Amino acid sequence: MLFCVACDCHANGEFVKIKQAQLRVTDAQASLNIKLDFQLSPSAEEALYSGIALYWDVSIVFRQQRGFWYKTLFARTYRYSLTYYTLLNNFRVKDEQQQAFRRFYSLDEALNYMQHFQAEEMPLSGYDKNQCVMTRLKVSFDREMLPAPLRPIAYFDKQWDLSSNERLWCE
Repeated sequence: MLFCVACDCHANGEFVKIKQAQLRVTDAQASLNIKLDFQLSPSAEEALYSGIALYWDVSIVFRQQRGFWYKTLFARTYRYSLTYYTLLNNFRVKDEQQQAFRRFYSLDEALNYMQHFQAEEMPLSGYDKNQCVMTRLKVSFDREMLPAPLRPIAYFDKQWDLSSNERLWCE
């Protein structure tokens, strides 16, 4: 019965949501603070406890309009992973670019840490302070990093829809 209730809560597949995003631009340098609502489906949680690492990409693109086209001022993807270590009985959230990680004693602590994302010192090449900066933000779950036998299931099962909707805004 509890399993069915959990499935009904997220029937639309939105386990990861962008709750808030704040952009600050100073002297052609941008910083972005993001607050996410980050949850795992029962299938993803079971896979995590079975030793399967889960990967997400946070894609950020800043653009400004130049005539009929948009010029990309900055584009980067940050990659993070969540892993459970059975022998140590803890979770690890890893920044794949910097090869830095933090350990947590509970899944709730790890997910709470992942809900806060901050990117600073992003240079905006060709920035015009008289125009708004169009920001595109998306958190994408990487199904291709799952073991081969699990990938087909992950593409068709809503419980593996661990990506956010794309968010666009102009500041």
